[in-house]
Amino acid sequence: MAHFKVLVILPPDTSNAEEKVRNLLSPYYSELGVEPYKEYLDIAAVEKEVKRLSTLPKESIQKLAEDMEVSSEDLEEIAKLNLDWYEDESAGADEYGFYRMTTINPQGKWDWYSFIEAEPRESATPIRYPCQVVELPEVVPYALVTPDGQWYEVGGEVSVQAFMRTYLNCDVNMSEAEVNWNLKVQETLACYPDCLAVGLNCHL
Repeated sequence: MAHFKVLVILPPDTSNAEEKVRNLLSPYYSELGVEPYKEYLDIAAVEKEVKRLSTLPKESIQKLAEDMEVSSEDLEEIAKLNLDWYEDESAGADEYGFYRMTTINPQGKWDWYSFIEAEPRESATPIRYPCQVVELPEVVPYALVTPDGQWYEVGGEVSVQAFMRTYLNCDVNMSEAEVNWNLKVQETLACYPDCLAVGLNCHL
């Protein structure tokens, strides 16, 4: 579970910001009911997790295996469980691989959110929301929602790096992925200079 900042861009003629935000974010509600569909086991994610597990001390693997009640020699099984894949939930396999049936919203991004009225900035005037996009200082949210309802977000590793630099004052070099995300945000905002910007504190 985590908190993260989302910047929502609203049309300039928006009269009810709360209602508009609710409408734009509703498809991304994690508890939104959807028709049952096949969710496939992500083999690449399992392989990546096995690789990560193989770097851990033997004692850590044994503790994980003990908690999961599986063999410490079976890194693939531990990896699947770490990725919330349980064999007893598997409904079968087809040409695309093993799958389970689920009704979890595949677009789920949040389970609750609150509006940010003022965002403090070090040695600068706080950002007051809502405001015109053109009035925004350079901001880099975790996610950005455009007036047409498109959700864009940064990767987990990039967001951790930005958090460490911004809030923990850690000397962390900016990665290429983080630079690209910053550019994506600024380029997207530049398309909506007259629109309204609303800041949200989201949780998932």
